[in-house]
Amino acid sequence: MRMSMTWGRHWVAAVVCGLGVAAHAAMTTDPTEAARAAGGPGSTDAARCNVPYGSAPAAISTLTSGMGSGAVTGLAADVFNQCGLIGAETLTWTDATGDKRAACLIVPPHASKSKPLPLLTFLQGSLFPAAPQVPLTGWKPHTRKADLSGDPTRPGFILLVPIGRNTHHYYPFPDEYAPGWDNWYRNLDRKSPWLNLDVAAIDQFIDQVKARGIVDANRQYMTGWSNGAALAQLYALNTPSVAAASVYSSPDPFSDVQDPCAQKPFATTLTPLMDIHNACDIIGICQTGTAFHKQLAQQFPGLKQRHVILNALKREVSSCNALCASQNPVLNPVGNVNHLIWPTNWNKAMFDWLRDHPLSAKAQP
Repeated sequence: MRMSMTWGRHWVAAVVCGLGVAAHAAMTTDPTEAARAAGGPGSTDAARCNVPYGSAPAAISTLTSGMGSGAVTGLAADVFNQCGLIGAETLTWTDATGDKRAACLIVPPHASKSKPLPLLTFLQGSLFPAAPQVPLTGWKPHTRKADLSGDPTRPGFILLVPIGRNTHHYYPFPDEYAPGWDNWYRNLDRKSPWLNLDVAAIDQFIDQVKARGIVDANRQYMTGWSNGAALAQLYALNTPSVAAASVYSSPDPFSDVQDPCAQKPFATTLTPLMDIHNACDIIGICQTGTAFHKQLAQQFPGLKQRHVILNALKREVSSCNALCASQNPVLNPVGNVNHLIWPTNWNKAMFDWLRDHPLSAKAQP
C-alpha cells in the first residue's frame, strides 16, 4: 500500500510558485545564462513541465511512516535529525514559503579567522533523516585532520549538513514522497524571485557559516549521497563560489529514471566533479551516471571530471554491470544494498580531489 499523504498550505505555495515561474519565463526577454542553457531540448512532458526550469517546484508532503525530515514531519523525524546526536550545532532559517529550515554544523575547535578552514557541504540521501547519515560516511573524525587545504598548519575542514524537506521525488516507491532535495526544478538563478527553495536554503546556511570569518573562500566544496549527490552536482555546476565537488552514487541531475522534464545539462561555471558509482547500483544509475558524464564532456570539454566505478569490494573497475541496469528497484536487490554502503575506503581519494581543485584553479566557462 502506498504511503498516505496530505496537502496543506505548502502545496498552494508551490503551485503559485510554479505558475509564477511560467509567467516569469513568458515575460523574460533577456534570460539569464542558466535559463538560456537550461532550455535545451525542452521537456519530455510539456503538459507538466515549466521550461526552462524543468519540473514545477516540488510540493511538500506529510507522511505517516515516521521517516520524515526535520521540521516538516513528525516527532520521529525531529528526534533523528537532532544535530546534537552527532555533536553538531544547529543552524536555522525560514524560507520564502515560511518553512523553517535547519542544518547541522561541525566546526573543528582550531578553526579561526587567522586560520580559516575549507567548508564542505554534505547533502543527504533521500528517504532517511540527514543527521544519521553523517556517521555512515566516516567523515566526522576527519573534520579535525583531513588535508583539504594543502596547508599542514590548517588540518581538517568545517562540515555543513543542511536538512532536506519532505517533498515529491521522481523516484520509484517508496522514495516518491520522502525527505531529500528537489533537483527537478532547476532554477538556480539567484536573481529570480522563484529560486529553487532548496538552493536558497543551502545558500543561506553557507552564508551563515562564512559570516563567521572562519571559512577559506578558496576552498568551498560540495558533496552528497544519492539524491543529495544529484543536487550537489547541479549546485556546483551553477554556483561560481564552489571550488569542486566529490559525490557518491548520484542519479543524473538532469535526466534520470522517471523524470518527466529531462533537460540538456547546463553549467554556468566549470566546477570540477568527482562522482563515484557502484558497478551494480540502485535503479541503473551507474549506467545513467556514465551517460551524464559523457554528455558533460561533450558539451563542456574544459570541465574536469573523474567518474569512478566500484565493484562489490569498493575497488575501481572499468565499467558498469549490465545485469544491474534495471530501473525497477525490485529487480535489482544487490544494487539497492550497494547503494546504502558509503565507500569509506575512498574518503581519502575524495578529499584529495577536493584539495587539488581550489577555486583559484577553476577553469573559466
